[in-house]
Amino acid sequence: MNGQCVCGETTFEVELRNHDVHACHCSICRRQTSGVIMTIDVEQGSLKFLKQAHLSIYNSSAWGERGFCNACGTTLFWRTKDQSYCNINAFSLNEQPNDLNFDMEIYIDSKPEFYAFQNSTKKLTEADVVALFNGVSAE
Repeated sequence: MNGQCVCGETTFEVELRNHDVHACHCSICRRQTSGVIMTIDVEQGSLKFLKQAHLSIYNSSAWGERGFCNACGTTLFWRTKDQSYCNINAFSLNEQPNDLNFDMEIYIDSKPEFYAFQNSTKKLTEADVVALFNGVSAE
């Protein structure tokens, strides 16, 4: 599949892991997008940039980084620093699969009270997410 930023200065190809969409409610995603970001997991190592002169990487935590176009500001991906996990902005794809499934919300304990999705989704707290990426069971 192919995707790009708003201005077209950063383009990529990618293989989706599945068609499950996740929403992140963490404070960084909300500040970055003025809402939630909706993402799709990609196959490890499959994100390849075709045009990347305006690609920038932001070191957003001890274990994660965010990619964006520095010409138009479009958020493109989040990945672990070791690149063992990566997801992309679901709306950066040029064509979205017809069978996308909104299945999970993360950092649900950071979600403001003034909005809620109607869909029934799996919900993970910040502790759940941190444990997941650290290989620890969150209980």
